[in-house]
Amino acid sequence: MTVHIRTVHSRTRWAAPAARSLFVLLTALLLIPAPLATAASVDTASAPGGGSSSGSLEPSGLEQAHNPDWMSALPDDTGLSELSLPGTHDTMAARASVFADTQDVDLPTQLRAGVRAVDIRTRHFRDVFPIHHGLEYLNTNFTNVVVQLTDFLREHPTETVVMRLKEEYTPAENTRSYEDTLNWYIHDNPETGPRLREHLWPADGNRFPTLGEARGKIVVIEGFDAEETFGPRWGTAGMDIQDTYELTGIGDVDRKWDLVRTQFDRAASGDAQTFFVNHLSATGNPAALVTGTVPVTVARGVPGTVGILDRTEDYLEANPIGRTGAVMADYPTAELVDELVARNFR
Repeated sequence: MTVHIRTVHSRTRWAAPAARSLFVLLTALLLIPAPLATAASVDTASAPGGGSSSGSLEPSGLEQAHNPDWMSALPDDTGLSELSLPGTHDTMAARASVFADTQDVDLPTQLRAGVRAVDIRTRHFRDVFPIHHGLEYLNTNFTNVVVQLTDFLREHPTETVVMRLKEEYTPAENTRSYEDTLNWYIHDNPETGPRLREHLWPADGNRFPTLGEARGKIVVIEGFDAEETFGPRWGTAGMDIQDTYELTGIGDVDRKWDLVRTQFDRAASGDAQTFFVNHLSATGNPAALVTGTVPVTVARGVPGTVGILDRTEDYLEANPIGRTGAVMADYPTAELVDELVARNFR
């Protein structure tokens, strides 16, 4: 099916791709904040704030969405795989460098807006879990994530959060396995243990639960090696994932959009028991500056190239019915989150 993209904002068409890349390169250079933070961090409940907001040409406005209890109106027998879930890619990557920044609001704001699928990336370092995006430490830690998620679920017990927990970057200076450290957070850490034991959904192989089973719970999707089962494994047969993230340049956004659109179509017509994931996110690593392709330019576009967010909003407006699965976005807008929530009631 051919989808005609509606132009929402005036977008200048540049004749020379080289000029466009130069524009994006200069913009990126202006947006780069302080140098990359070191990964040599300890896991405390109050990690130091760091880095100025890398920002972008305009904010997402996600804080204008307000859907803190949207799951309360859904029947208990609804499977999580049947839902359209607003999600964030690299959920904690706000106030990072221009290479790593993917969000402009914090986790509590995302959750109040209606986000119910999060992407938590933990480096295993000195027997704790600092939060990373690639090599970059994001000035926060797993304890903070647990506290923020469980605080939200205690205030909104009808909700559930699907959390992809991924081992990120290179482990270093550890005396135990990643699995052992995760179990320490669950069973022995006094700050996180009681919260996780109360709010983790007890895994049942690779099965995704119903909403009734998971209300007030965090459903982990395993993105790490472990003998014990903590939740469905990322990429197993019960999942259908689109996560093409490395682009050759800003012009390659067209190819990325084709993949995103195809995944939307697959989710709308696919098996109700399959958990679909559609990443709107991409970047130009390892040559992000040379190509002018970083998360913010892919998401929001540049003169001559419509970003993934605008294309997604146009597609969903033109196709208002049908499950999307978990939609993992960089800088999601209030309009995008509101639309994804609304699809669960049509």
